[in-house]
Amino acid sequence: MIDTVDRTTEERLVDEIDRDALAAHIDALADLRRYPGTDDQWEAAEYIVDELGADGVDAELRTVQAYTSVPVSATVTVTSPVQAEFDDAITTAFSASTPPGGVSGELVLVDSVGHGTSDLPDVSGKVVFTRGLPTPGAVRAIDEAGARAAVFQSPTEGELHEMIVSPVWGSPSVDDVDELPDLPVAEIHHADGEWLAERLAGDDVSIAVETQARTEQRELPCPVARIEGTESDRYTVVGNHIDSWHEGVTDNASAVATSMELARVFAENPPKRGVVVGFWPGHSMGRYAGSARYADRNWLDLRENGVAYIHIDLNGLDGADHLWAQHMAEVGDEHLDVLEGGPLPLDAARDDDGLIGGGRRPGRNSDQSFWGAGLSSLLSGARFSADHEDAGPVGGGWWWHTPEDGRDKIDVDLMVEEARLYTAIVSRLSNSPVLPHDHRETAAEIRALTEQIDADAEGEIDFSPVYDRLDRLDAALDAFVEVV
Repeated sequence: MIDTVDRTTEERLVDEIDRDALAAHIDALADLRRYPGTDDQWEAAEYIVDELGADGVDAELRTVQAYTSVPVSATVTVTSPVQAEFDDAITTAFSASTPPGGVSGELVLVDSVGHGTSDLPDVSGKVVFTRGLPTPGAVRAIDEAGARAAVFQSPTEGELHEMIVSPVWGSPSVDDVDELPDLPVAEIHHADGEWLAERLAGDDVSIAVETQARTEQRELPCPVARIEGTESDRYTVVGNHIDSWHEGVTDNASAVATSMELARVFAENPPKRGVVVGFWPGHSMGRYAGSARYADRNWLDLRENGVAYIHIDLNGLDGADHLWAQHMAEVGDEHLDVLEGGPLPLDAARDDDGLIGGGRRPGRNSDQSFWGAGLSSLLSGARFSADHEDAGPVGGGWWWHTPEDGRDKIDVDLMVEEARLYTAIVSRLSNSPVLPHDHRETAAEIRALTEQIDADAEGEIDFSPVYDRLDRLDAALDAFVEVV
């Protein structure tokens, strides 16, 4: 860690988080089903801009043209050796839509599907039944193997989780539009999946799958707030996603509310470096189309002046028992210092511990559209441990991506404490005389990866030039830190 980092200004700023304001924002957003381009989404966007303006924050309502997909319906029907219909099945964003009556075929059980076709049996012309969430990698593998459709068994008893199966980041271009799946995808309840598996154990099963999704270009609202720095043109980007599955109170009205409150606090206490707050559309049904478009439009400025991206998602989970974090190496120690010194009575996760990341680099999710422009990335929040009775598939609650994600799933007091943590993180990035990025940690990570590749190469490649450059980098970084 760097000694000259400002760790005192945050002590004053965190006390300015207003619980009543957070609760009011949640109440205003909770009943809005913020699907892409809908009246509810526009109402939410206008509320954000109006409220921020009333608080003295410079905010504007931008628009994004984005290729998005909204699931409509799915029906899964067993036609042989017995008759059964799962009419409460759902499809996914970017599933192919079938003709009326659907597509039919012999059902083949594949317990687990990876990202390639090599481990799949012959499924050409058949319908694949598999367990777990429908993800882009699994759907692509099944599609490339020539299956007619895919049926996924929900991992959660009694709940179906809405998903997106496009592997394309943001709106597709002419170069990658062919990567969109051409496969009808359905998800059925866990109990229905167990029933199907029992039928397959004793008989050949034939099945019909009918799916409909509305996939098209839509104009989406994208509120953006900006607080200028008092001493620098550089800035931190704070992001969340404005869209939701159903009401989506924990995913992601809580993050919208928190981001609004952060914008207010820093507008009233202008930092040395600026803060940009983005309320991205197209997250859930456009594979991060809003943040991707913002990054494209502002790439040069982000490259020149952006210092970090903080994504806020799934905060305020009622009953959460675990503090989870992901970050790049150069901001890791500072990030964990904030979390471990904060007020939450939760354990800070330095290891995976069954959740998605715990202390590792951010994954290819969560609107991580800013790596290419060079912004360091970090995200954190209260989550459920894997063995918690309310745990869901990705550290959120069992209600994640379901109609059950309502106002009753929010703990506003927890939101306050998480907002205090985010305020402290943004303050260190924005008010320190020198950026808190300790690139000695980045260099150490690069060296460790190089050593692993060197070992795997078993002497076939001479890595000594790489080690020489790493030695020079280490020396330069040590000299820099000594000066600052």
